[in-house]
Amino acid sequence: MKKIISIVSLVVVLLVLIKFYAPVLHTLSWFGNREAITTSMNHAGLWGPIVFFILFVLQVFIAFIPGQGLMVACGYLYGFWGGFLLSWLSLVVGGEIAYVLARNYGRPFAEKWIAPAVLERWNKAAAGQGIAFFAITLVMPLVPNDAMCYVAGLGTISRIRFSIANLLGRGLACIMTSAAGAFGGNLSWQGWAILIGLFVVLGVIWQIVKNKTFHVLMA
Repeated sequence: MKKIISIVSLVVVLLVLIKFYAPVLHTLSWFGNREAITTSMNHAGLWGPIVFFILFVLQVFIAFIPGQGLMVACGYLYGFWGGFLLSWLSLVVGGEIAYVLARNYGRPFAEKWIAPAVLERWNKAAAGQGIAFFAITLVMPLVPNDAMCYVAGLGTISRIRFSIANLLGRGLACIMTSAAGAFGGNLSWQGWAILIGLFVVLGVIWQIVKNKTFHVLMA
């Protein structure tokens, strides 16, 4: 019976993909096009920030929504402060939701959204870690940032400590991406100095964290 249900479900999914192939492909290309995003949000008017908020929260759960692209577009459309506050608030809310759901419903729930291998790998690395570790992993581009919210929920870090890490990590990420979107090539040398300084500091901290967790990841 289970095999029959699986086969029927697969057939239904394939038929839906064939039927809606063009709209789905268009939607995926829209997510990767900053100009298309900003044009759509301009036309959305007052609904634009609400749409951004929903997309930012959803991208914590749906992998194909590119958070960084949305963050840059948000800064480009609403300016540095508007883009920063909107993206920061949205991502923090999404991270908190993922943490709470993972904490309440456990690994089976988390594995619906994050690959089991990724969860296992980073769960080992996060064992016994605190605010600094999770804050940095929510910023670094080569780390599965959103997955770390689930890892935190499955781990031992307390809600308040994760919330602090979430605010700090997402805040740093949003500062850099909002500045890139808002100023682009018009950023002053002082602004570039601050951004470069942030990257250097984050790089140093990440090297320290990575050295501490390397053996755990390789175990």
